[in-house]
Amino acid sequence: MLRKLTLFISNIMEKPLPTDEVFANRYKVLEYLGSGSYGHSYLVFDFLSKQNKVLKSLRYHKRITHSGRKGFELEKELLRSIKHPGFPKYFEGGTFKSIPYYTMEFINGKNFEQLIFNEGKKITETEAFKFADELLQYIEFLHIQNIIHRDIRIPNVIFDGTRIRLIDLGLGRYLTKKDRYLEKKNEDVRKQFNYQADFYGLGHFLLFLLYSNFTFDDDRKEKSWEEELDISVEAKQIIRRLLQIDSAYEQCAQIRADLKKFHLI
Repeated sequence: MLRKLTLFISNIMEKPLPTDEVFANRYKVLEYLGSGSYGHSYLVFDFLSKQNKVLKSLRYHKRITHSGRKGFELEKELLRSIKHPGFPKYFEGGTFKSIPYYTMEFINGKNFEQLIFNEGKKITETEAFKFADELLQYIEFLHIQNIIHRDIRIPNVIFDGTRIRLIDLGLGRYLTKKDRYLEKKNEDVRKQFNYQADFYGLGHFLLFLLYSNFTFDDDRKEKSWEEELDISVEAKQIIRRLLQIDSAYEQCAQIRADLKKFHLI
């Protein structure tokens, strides 16, 4: 109850920065991109480097708690540690008027939520698994460093016309032995502290892509995705394991082996 009240008050008190405002005497706000659980994101122009960047500032209800500030610092640390073209590049961070912030690379593209729901993009089974394999490479890169993303969703995967990019490490964590023990008490698969949390997200990512070709009837009876989607048996087998309906995958290499064995990539 207290958490909901704090968030409600935060939404009333905290307004996004207006266009053209200069933040930290350096960044001119060009566009408000949106907000997540941790931060507000803006497209800004950096007067110092003479380039557009994304600036993320910590939201009020997170600033007033130790865990919120600590989580934001971890997000910065994770992004700063990742040196891979599949993720936005970290630039710099700081604090302005008691507001922690950091900047990162601006990716000129659209996320799959926009592509599917706003633009009506249709994605075939072949295309869906091609995107999934590319995304799996990024997930594997994180897992090798003992990092789990924990928020693999269509709004967090951007397509720039050539390749996909994975963003938003707000829920990302380093994987520890303690986390593996605690995961058993968490019923939400997406929020668990294990590799399977990312595989589960990958499974739902695939379903969203595959449903882009599905036509919904107004009077249709409720059916499972396996009944509704006209996809190969092999595709269903992989998705069932990603969603932990069947035995869960333990490593990225197992997923890639099945993708190759079933000729889906």
